[in-house]
Amino acid sequence: MKTIIKKEYLITLFRKFINQFKLLGFEGLIWISALIYLALFNDPFHQHFTICPLANLGFEHCPGCGLGNSISLFFHGYFIESFKAHILGIPAILIILYRVFSLIHINKRSIISSSKSRSSYA
Repeated sequence: MKTIIKKEYLITLFRKFINQFKLLGFEGLIWISALIYLALFNDPFHQHFTICPLANLGFEHCPGCGLGNSISLFFHGYFIESFKAHILGIPAILIILYRVFSLIHINKRSIISSSKSRSSYA
């Protein structure tokens, strides 16, 4: 009896995940994952391995690395340091969040229109 309940519960969780994924889309999932990484797992004060070609060539001020550090500093509450790391870090957060919400809006409209077109054929 317990295994049947667990299987049904897992199936409903999986369906909810699929519905959320459809609403967010692959691009939205990538943007959200990147922001979560920069907010929770990245230490902006610790030098770590990078695949950035400019940083590997010895350039200290890579625009891309500075942007990621700026976003990470902002999420950790260091607002002035974030602005000093890259001037476009805070606007980048706003642009990424706007893109995620616009993707949700676009996907929501497409899901609604596809469900209406399927119901009209039935």
